[in-house]
Amino acid sequence: MRNAVRSALSAALLGAAALVAGCATKPVTTLEMTWVSPQLPQAPFKKLLIITVAGEELVQIAFQDQMAAALKARGLNAVASKRYFTRYTEAEKARFKQSIEDSGADFVLLARVTRTQRNEREDHFMTLGDATGLYSAYDRYISVAAASSGDYSVKTITAETSIFAVQSEKMIWSARTRTANANVTTGENFAPHYIAVILEAMKKDKLL
Repeated sequence: MRNAVRSALSAALLGAAALVAGCATKPVTTLEMTWVSPQLPQAPFKKLLIITVAGEELVQIAFQDQMAAALKARGLNAVASKRYFTRYTEAEKARFKQSIEDSGADFVLLARVTRTQRNEREDHFMTLGDATGLYSAYDRYISVAAASSGDYSVKTITAETSIFAVQSEKMIWSARTRTANANVTTGENFAPHYIAVILEAMKKDKLL
């Protein structure tokens, strides 16, 4: 009887340990901070174009498609640009600008993901609320994406999502998130964790 109890207790402890270990390796995304312009547009977005900058196109595809669907479900005319940027060249910068001009969008949601090794590479991010222009933001984002491309040993993802007015090129909103244990899932499966946090931040700041 004592051996049976001991075996049951050991099994329970092993099960609990496995459960804790499983939870510890799941991606966990948290919102670090947001910034909102004092001059938010009074009218809703006519067309919100989603553009991404990252080291991998697969990550960008997953984010754009899922983010556009989530925003449409909330009544916004959000469109995935289907344009993916991973390299810093003058030709790519021109393609970035042309993608926006051809879209007819009045606002752009620009997202970038920086994958960083634990304590080995500093995060590269703009100070939220800086008067960063839409096209100069591309310069900063693409240089980081190129530097982080191909790094598969990362543990944390730092991501920034910003909304710019096309006409003025001014930022009206920005958010920074951090995802722990991001290396245990794929871009397609990671996107929902990230998007949920972004949507909640947009709602809190009255963009939704």
